[in-house]
Amino acid sequence: MKIVFVTREGYNLSGARVRCYNFARELKKLGLETEVFSFADNLGALYGEREREMGMSKKISLSFQAAGLLRKASRDSVFYIQRFNYHSLVPLWASGFDKNRIIFDCDDWNIRENPEYYFGFYPSSKMEYCTRRIARQARVCIAASFFLKEYLEQFSPNVQYIPTGVDTGLFKPAERKTKTDEVRFSWIGTVYHEEMRDNLYFILDCFSQLASRYGNITLSLAGEGSYLSEIKSSAAQSPYKDRIRIEGWIPPENIPAYLAGVDAGLLPLIQDTKFNRAKSPTKLFEYMAMGKPALCSAIGEAGLVIADGENGMLARSKEEFIEKMKVLIEKPELGRAIGARARETAEREYSLEFLAKKLYLILTEHASA
Repeated sequence: MKIVFVTREGYNLSGARVRCYNFARELKKLGLETEVFSFADNLGALYGEREREMGMSKKISLSFQAAGLLRKASRDSVFYIQRFNYHSLVPLWASGFDKNRIIFDCDDWNIRENPEYYFGFYPSSKMEYCTRRIARQARVCIAASFFLKEYLEQFSPNVQYIPTGVDTGLFKPAERKTKTDEVRFSWIGTVYHEEMRDNLYFILDCFSQLASRYGNITLSLAGEGSYLSEIKSSAAQSPYKDRIRIEGWIPPENIPAYLAGVDAGLLPLIQDTKFNRAKSPTKLFEYMAMGKPALCSAIGEAGLVIADGENGMLARSKEEFIEKMKVLIEKPELGRAIGARARETAEREYSLEFLAKKLYLILTEHASA
């Protein structure tokens, strides 16, 4: 049995990197034959925010190229489809000829926020309709969050929970090179949507309220996206602009070194939406593996991963977010203790090695001929 991971995204995005490339690598160590077929890396497709630059004709052309290549897969190959989008139709079509088994991996809510079915059958979201169909057809669905698991269980009798996790061999505690009384807060991610932008405005506001009182705190924002320029402009107008750094995009291989230079991670989600509840918090797992305390909004998966005050911190309002940032500023030894317990949690429950073993058992039980 060969597992062919099929994704439209490239290695630089965490969805494809962790849930395809990294899982494929770890499964290979356990004795499974694996391959990653990326529309971005294999065929040159645009992905992430630039995907919108591709018209339908380009996507059709890419799909024809992919179809020719995937049809060459052996009949015992299993197509592991990561997320549903235009790329998913190709392995579904190819499997129709040779009866290849399908695994559906869902780690994001890429559907309209509140899809409806008019007259009981006509969908307001074609993406939601197709997601239901592929979930019903798949041998097993792999959900990256409990919210997605509950959603997919409406359509599939076999849904398994595998969070995104982290490579704890790559992400591991390291001493800061410069030992000062500085407390550096960090956020890292993408700013493709207004909701993501609003999360950064939230961080800037929390930081500004504290910077007037604490002269030893700094803020680092790292990532990319069309809304990042707006955040840069706002930061440039702050009276504390000299203590705010906009890092820009950090290549995946450099992220551990970047995180080694921060003291705490900030992961606010200020909107209680399906999108936020569905996400598997990749960056949270990376902070935890690095032994850094993470302060998160108590929305979605973070509230299930973190025991407040033990292996991380949870906040339910802006006021509480600010108060817990103050704790991390005034009690650095507590932050280090929380970070150490976070590392233990990451090793025990969210390491790639641990999750790959779970995935191996699922695949060999449910995807074998």
